[in-house]
Order: sequence, then structure tokens, then C-alpha cells
Amino acid sequence: MKKLLFFLFLLAAVVAKAQYFQTGQDPSSIKWRQINTENFQLIFPDYYESQAQLLAQKLEKVYDYASYSLKYEPQKISVILHTQTVNSNGLVAYAPKRSEFYTTPHQAIYALDWLEQLAVHEFRHVVQIDKINSELPKIIKLLLGEQGTALVFGTYLPWWFIEGDAVVTETALSSYGRGRLPSFLMEHRALAVEKGVDSYDKAYLGSFKDYVPNHYKLGYYLVGNARERYGADLWEKVMERVGRKPFSLTPFNTALKTETGMNKVELYQSVFDSLAHVWKSEDAAYVEPGSLTISKPSNTHKNYEYNHWLNDHEMVSYKTSFDDIPAFVKINQEGEEEVIHRPGVIFYESVSYEGEWIVWSEQIPDLRWSHSGRSRIQLLNVKTKHKTSVDTEFKAFAPVLSSTHDQILVVEADFSSNYYLTVYDVASGKMVSRYQTPENNYFLSPQWLNKKEAIAVLLTRHGKRLAKFNLESQKFDILFDRDMGDIKQLHISKDKLYFISAYSGKDALYTFDFNTSKIQEVYEPRFGVAYPAVNAAGGIILSDYTANGYRLIQPVELRSAELTHVQKETYPLAGSLAGQEKGVPDLHTSDNASYTSKKYSKAANLFNFHSWAPVFVDPYTYEFESGVSLMSQNKLGTAETVLGYKWDSAESYGRLYAHYIYKGWYPVIDFEISRASRSSQYSQVTEYVQNGQVVSRDTSVRSFDWRDINLSTTIQFPVNLTRGIFHRLLQPEIGYDFTHYKADASVPDGFPGGSFQSLTYRMYYHQIRKRSYQDILPDFGIIVDGSYVHSPFGDHNLGSLLSGEGIMYLPGVKANHGLRLYGGAQKRLNGDHYSYSDDIRFPRGWKRTSTKEMLVGAVDYKLPLLNPDWSIGGLAYVKRISASLFFDYAHMIRNYYSNGQVTGTFSQNISSLGVEILNDVNFLRFYAPVQIGGRVSYLPEVKSANVALLLSVDFSSL
Repeated sequence: MKKLLFFLFLLAAVVAKAQYFQTGQDPSSIKWRQINTENFQLIFPDYYESQAQLLAQKLEKVYDYASYSLKYEPQKISVILHTQTVNSNGLVAYAPKRSEFYTTPHQAIYALDWLEQLAVHEFRHVVQIDKINSELPKIIKLLLGEQGTALVFGTYLPWWFIEGDAVVTETALSSYGRGRLPSFLMEHRALAVEKGVDSYDKAYLGSFKDYVPNHYKLGYYLVGNARERYGADLWEKVMERVGRKPFSLTPFNTALKTETGMNKVELYQSVFDSLAHVWKSEDAAYVEPGSLTISKPSNTHKNYEYNHWLNDHEMVSYKTSFDDIPAFVKINQEGEEEVIHRPGVIFYESVSYEGEWIVWSEQIPDLRWSHSGRSRIQLLNVKTKHKTSVDTEFKAFAPVLSSTHDQILVVEADFSSNYYLTVYDVASGKMVSRYQTPENNYFLSPQWLNKKEAIAVLLTRHGKRLAKFNLESQKFDILFDRDMGDIKQLHISKDKLYFISAYSGKDALYTFDFNTSKIQEVYEPRFGVAYPAVNAAGGIILSDYTANGYRLIQPVELRSAELTHVQKETYPLAGSLAGQEKGVPDLHTSDNASYTSKKYSKAANLFNFHSWAPVFVDPYTYEFESGVSLMSQNKLGTAETVLGYKWDSAESYGRLYAHYIYKGWYPVIDFEISRASRSSQYSQVTEYVQNGQVVSRDTSVRSFDWRDINLSTTIQFPVNLTRGIFHRLLQPEIGYDFTHYKADASVPDGFPGGSFQSLTYRMYYHQIRKRSYQDILPDFGIIVDGSYVHSPFGDHNLGSLLSGEGIMYLPGVKANHGLRLYGGAQKRLNGDHYSYSDDIRFPRGWKRTSTKEMLVGAVDYKLPLLNPDWSIGGLAYVKRISASLFFDYAHMIRNYYSNGQVTGTFSQNISSLGVEILNDVNFLRFYAPVQIGGRVSYLPEVKSANVALLLSVDFSSL
């Protein structure tokens, strides 16, 4: 019983704080269709019919293979295809149950068709979560619906297992996968060799001090090595126990201990101690080629990528770091740096150079739709700082400027997943030519060879291949028809093509000779290299990976080994995992038969009730109360509904409640209604008079019944103006509120019957600079929020409230410190015994009081104190301790009252100052971090102090 109560408490806490997983909306103009197969419902735009037919076949082929090692065949699931987004992603979620594919591939994909990658990886997640659902006690599903499955899945299964198992599957069920990608595998190797093995908590939960590889990489090593040691059915047994024993506190650990004799911490230590031993032995045998380190050593994690020689002694690189936002920097051979430009969001592998020009493809979000957007080609001259741009017809990546600076070559993808090599004229922005292969192959890392020809990596059904393309004749030739694993980052210098290949098991530097067609390995790194650049004199710079990130080096000697003398990596773990599966699905051939396709009606699918709870839950106000609730979110993410009944134990009455939000049109429409039948009592005094004198009084308690109906609606017009390094949002909105009180004839005099109505007008805007990973506050930003609410009609005058507030962020005296300035003002006009509540902040430490006018100012200085990475057993992991010094001030004008009437006004000034100490903590190794701490405030006007607890949970990481 105690375990059940704990589970229900956890449910209430999590659901009340976390909204249902919402990824955004597609443009309202899209007309949707659907294909229903035996195991999948594909929902897609009408123009994507042919690709959806092929994907449906691939998913059905994947079904038996990706479910094999977990010994479970999942129930039918919906797959929504987002075709207009510029992002490349995929996900599976419960509450509601569905999968979402973002169909645009990126330039860093491994050597497998993008939709096939999604089909294998995301379907494995479907198997995982549906298996948990199948094992759950019926009581949980009866009480909670789909959110019960999501709760158990997200609470008890560590993310390293969830994603690691999917990476293992994508690796075992193909000839590629991230388990055969050296850039994916090298980070843990470098950390173990150079710094040692981290604690489990740090490896899983991260750090603000040191770089920690993500849970995909951690999970591949843990899930894969455990399967190799204990058998393919290990994780099937673990998941079975998690599903069957959800009321136990540590079902994952218990099952793992039963099957392996180790809990997850011990398994981590065992696996990585063994790996570290092997890696250090191999590292001891490595002979490093001679090289000069260009970039200066750093205590924080930094990466230098996308390199270019500006001249014989200066270079340009794209620098990212923990303590600053990304920037293009100019570096001399002594390592001195100068920031050239800070761009917006750059697509993977989409930066190039030509002479003094930097060229990149930048993400431009849609004004309204999250699942839309476009790319913009940006050009910047390093010396003159002249900047120009080219807008392409389709989503464009990997831009390359011609040597004459008049044309740009890009890789394009349209909404129907057609892939092109396209040339644009820089001056006019018009398309010059466009090329598509007969099999619609994807292109990666293109380079101009001359005015008519280009070199690129071509993604074929046999892997990545180097190819030459004639842009005039629309033909191509494979330069070297041999599998070299991952091939990327091409660079042409004179008669040689330099590129990075994973052939040897490390990302090493290779050359292709255009005269002899021979390939040679010329630099074998310790862990991995990337982004080669060669100057006119033959000098090479590389990004060389270390435990502190990619540093810049200049090799002083090259080995020039023929490919036949280089041993090809076989990836033993990947091979062992593949041997545990039933084979590799053939996803390249398609059946001639097609599935029936029909219209998917948006209007008929506005509601999708997926979850309920024996408590009243409102995910928008973060509250839960006694009662019941029923939740709906449709599959397109355009409509959300909460229905419920909540019980007020203090007044012993219940309220029916409905909340509906529609996001399928440009305005977001939010509608809420509730109704309650209520009972109250009042004391009535009866006087008995005789001969004009009161001879006795009798007090009796009278009851009366009344009802209230509350209705509110808000219409918002969000406009996403994000550009460059600033997140920008403009959002006007208008709201209407209506409350009606109706009572029977027994109500006392003065009961506020009738209707109360309000109109609210609001304008919100923010412009906030991107933050680095270690920043407490952004270095610059402004937020402006103004509103006016009044009651122009209704039975009662509620008065009005005019308010405005603003926040400004400024940099502190040291990196990652921040200053926040706050100002707010409001003016309230009282109505007929009614008034609106405050909109602006009140000085911290003071209790709110009624004001007529108020002016508030506040200053906060925030700074990190310590990044300790403390593990306190399995109870808590402390990543950061930060402090905030603050001062608040308010000038108020308040009313004097006499016998309930306003007789005058007086002014009052109050202030507070103090300190807040906050700790970023993960409790019980739960992935969502908690910020917990306290505030001490001193109130000078009353010479007193108080202490407050501060607590918040960040569920965005889940």
C-alpha cells in the first residue's frame, strides 16, 4: 500500500508540473492523407504520397527485425511525417501514443538513407514503450491511461538505456549505424585515456565543469557490452520486470542485479573499466605523427571546427565552447584569436570558405509554425565585414562559393524529399542549374572542381561514395567504388582531394589523387581529426580531438600509406550484436503493390482522449486537486483538451471544468469554462420588540444555494522573429472573461449576483541573446510586457488595471555572470467594491497589499559559485551552486478607508535586499534536474528578515 501511495504521489507531482509532450504544429495550409498498414498508420501531406508508400513498406519490413531481441510485437502506432521542417529528427512519445518523423536529412548522417535510419531507430522505441505497456498491471492503465505508461517508462528506465538500445538496434540491423561511426565512439575513449573514467552520476547526469558525452553514446557502450556479456535477452528480462513491478522503487536496478549480479552503477564501472584498460593499451602503442598545436590550451571544453587558411599565417575557424556562444574567429600561428562574427543556428556540416569569404547555411524559423522554416545562405567577407545573403527555393545545406565568387553550389531538399545539387547566382539569387540523380541519391559535402564540375559524397544503397558531377551534362561518375565507411569534409587543393574517412576505425585524413585515382591515408590521429584545410604552400590544419574538445594542429609530417596497407576496422562489438539478431532487413527493394491512401480529416480528428487520472490535473497552471480529469491531444498537435471535476474540500463543493486550446490556425485560441453548484451559510439575527424596546435577539444560521459559471477565452498571435544570435517573439493577445453568479431567493442582501465581464489587451515582446552552456543569464536581452484590463459591460463595474513591466539583461564583470534589471508600473481604478489583482512583481520578502498605483524596480546580480559534481550516494548529484544578490524597491500609492469608503490616499516606500543560493541537483538519479535553494531577505523599513525555500523542476530535458 505504501508503494502504491508513493507511486500516486509521484504521478501527481510529475503530471502537475509537466505538460503533455508537444512538438509544435505544421502549416495550416497542409492537406493531410493517411495510409493504414497492418502495424502502422502514416499521416502525411498529400504531396508526399509516393515517399509515404515507400516508407510504409520499409516500416513493415523493419517490424519483425527491430522487435526480435525484445521478444515483443507492438500494437499499431501512428507515424506523423513533418515534411516542411528544416530540422532532422525523430521521436516516439506516449500521452498521446505516436511517432513523429522529421523527413529532411542532415549533412552528418551515417551511410544509410535518412528515412531508413528513422524507421529502425524510432521503431525500436515503439517496441520499448509498448513492451512496458503490455507488462503493466491493469490497475495503472485503468487509473491513468497512456500517461501511466509514459510515467513508468520515463521514471524507471534511464535515458542511456532508452537511446542506447535504439542505437544498438540501428547498428545491429544494418552495415552502418552509429556503433560503426568513429566520431560517435571516440569521445568516451579520449576521456578514459586522458582523464580517466567519470563517476556514473557524472557520466549520466552531466556536468557544468567538464564535457560529458551524451546518453546516446553512453548507452551504446552500456547496452551493447552488457548484451555481449549476458546475452541478447538481457534487456528483455529487465524491461519485463520494470513493467510488472512498477510499485517497487528500483525495478530496473533489481532486475539488472538479478540477471548480471550488478546494479547499473556497478555495470557502468565494470564496462568502462574494461574499456579503459583496452583503450589505454591501444593508446600506448600509438605513435603520434609530428604536429604543431595552434590553438591555446584551455581548462574549459572548446571546439575549433570548419577551418580555413586566410593567408600563410592566419586562419579562420568556427569556435564553440562551454563559456561563450559560437563564433567565427581569426587565429594566427601563435594562437591569438579575434572574433569575426557570431552567426545564428548553422546546419550541420554547412560552412565553407573561398578566399576572404565565409559561407554558411543558417536556419530561419517560420513566423508561426514550428514544423516549418527555411534556410538562408549567408556570405561574410572577413576583411571588409560586408555581408550578403541568398534565399534558395528549397531547404539548402553545405553551400560552396565558386572561385569567381559569382555562384553558389548547394545541396537542396524539397518538401517531397527530392534531393538536388543546385547552383545559384549570388548577385540575383536566381537558380542557374539543378541536378538530381536518377535514383534520387542524397548529396553530402560538395566542392567545386571547376566551372562545370563538382565533387561530392553520394549516398548510395551500398554506402557513401566519392563522385564527380558534370553540372552541364547532368551526369556523374563514381571516383572510387569501394566502401570506406563514413566519408565527409571534402577539400580540394591542386590535384588532390583531401577528405576524412572512418576506414581505419578512426576519423583520419585521406587524399584522392585526380591523376592516378589512388587513395592514401596521410594522417592517422590519436582519437580523430576533422575539417582539413590546405594553403597554397601545402600547409595543412586539422581539428584534432582531445578530451577537452577539438584543438587546432598543423601536421609537420604525413605518412602517405596506400589504402591497401591500411587495416579496415571491423567493429567487433557491432558484429557481435548483429549476430544476436535475426538478420538485416532488406530496405532497398520495394514491392510493386501500394497501400490504400485516403484523406485524413483534421476536423474529424480534433479529439484524441489518451489519459485520465483519479485527481484533477491542470497541466497549464501546474496544479492538482481532489477530483478526476480526462486529457486529450490530437495527433497533429493542434488541439489540446482537459476535462475534469475538482472538489473543494474547504467549502465542500465540486466544479465541472473544461479547457480547450486550438493551435491549428494562425491565432492560438484558448477557451476555458467551469460550472459549480455551491452552498453557503450566513447568520441572521432576529430581534423581538415589545413596546418599542428590543426584548430579545435570536441568531439563526440560514443556508442558501447559488451557482457560478466561469468562461474565459484568449486569442494570441505569436510571431517568431528569431534571427541570428537573438531569440525574438512578438505576441499580441486579447482576452475575454465572463463570470455569472445566480442564487435562489434565500440569498442575503448584498450577494453579488449577476455577471462580471472583463476585456484584456496585452502586448508581449522579447529579444534575448543566446546563452552559452555555463551562462546563468543571457549576456543581453530585453523583455517588454504591457496589458490593460477593464470591464466595459456587465452588471458590475470591476474598474481597470493598466500595467507594464520590462526586464533587461546585461553582462556581469566576469564570464557567465549576469545582471538583470527589472522595472514595473501599474495603475488600478477600483470598481464597485471590486478590483483586479496585481500584474507586476512585489518586493521579495513582503506580503502583497492592495495599492492604487505602484512603481517597482529590482536589480539581480547572478553568478556561479561552484561546479562541484558531487555525488551523495544515490540520493543526490549536485552539478552547480550559484548565488544571486538582489535589491527590490517599490513606491506605492494606497487608499485610506473609513467605513468601507475611500477617504483619501497616502504613499509608501518599501524595499528588500538579500541573497539567493541555488543548487542544480538531480535527486535519485532522475534525469530532470531540480533547482533547490533558499532566499534570505532583509526588509529595512521594518528591520526584519525572512527566509524562503526556492524550488523548481526542469522537465524540458526529458
